[in-house]
Amino acid sequence: MDFRSEKLLLVDIGGTNFRSAISYLGSDEILETKKQNVECLKNFTGLVSDLINEHGPIDHAVFSVAGPKINNSIAMTNRDFEINAESVKAQFGFKSCFILNDWESIGFSLASTDRNDIQFIQEGNPFNDTSLMIGPGTGLGAAFISNNTVFPTEIGNTQFTFQQILSDAGIQNTDQFKVLEDLLSGRGISRLYENFSGVLNSPEEIVKKVHEGDEHALRSINIFIDALAKSISDLALIYMPGNGIFIAGGLMRTIYHFIDKERFIENFIGQRKTMHQELLKKMPIGIITREMTCLHGNLAFLTSEISKS
Repeated sequence: MDFRSEKLLLVDIGGTNFRSAISYLGSDEILETKKQNVECLKNFTGLVSDLINEHGPIDHAVFSVAGPKINNSIAMTNRDFEINAESVKAQFGFKSCFILNDWESIGFSLASTDRNDIQFIQEGNPFNDTSLMIGPGTGLGAAFISNNTVFPTEIGNTQFTFQQILSDAGIQNTDQFKVLEDLLSGRGISRLYENFSGVLNSPEEIVKKVHEGDEHALRSINIFIDALAKSISDLALIYMPGNGIFIAGGLMRTIYHFIDKERFIENFIGQRKTMHQELLKKMPIGIITREMTCLHGNLAFLTSEISKS
């Protein structure tokens, strides 16, 4: 089959941005990528119609969405939007249509991620085929992958035991931190900075202030990175990702160069029993530097699904 005979629409609906691209069955490239504010969802039908009109007839589509998938539907966690795969397929006449949790999609992207697109904090020594992918952004998402099967989670909305982290960091106003993603997300950095400075700024502004020598900004970034290392240490013992822990998302690409690798690994290993310290030292830890991760994951998933039929 000529792979260009089957055109694919790839869409990622995140907490902040709406991303789209097209591809072709049998190709590993994403083309015509576009990013716009997620507020465009107010006219979802018109939005998808415009993409179809722009790129020509679409045979297959996959939408990754920030929210838990239940019975082939996803309701977003941070806005009033719900999508059902069968309804979308019927509405736009696709041959097939799939929806994925956004971290399910990111999990599928791992297999096609080149080693050159990973900046390793710890090289490790892999010992099984289970991986953990996690990413602080608008919220906190995670998925674990085992035997080529992806299991998305809602870790960000758990009441993870992180009060000790806040206490160690000298955070007084803990009322702002109810669930894990209240700390491990962009807004977590903003809240940390507000706690120390009394001023609420965006993560982007705080990163800029680090470069300007703002001590509160640097302290906030360092506490965030320390908290991430300690949290993924606990997750590592829950999921046993012997193939590696991979941290994805634009926020981590932005603050990667602030990471002190030795300090990160020290917080990751922690004061655990010797056998658990040795176990954690074997797990690779890397930052995914490739952009449009969800769109690459959507392509990998859709290609696999169509090949089964």
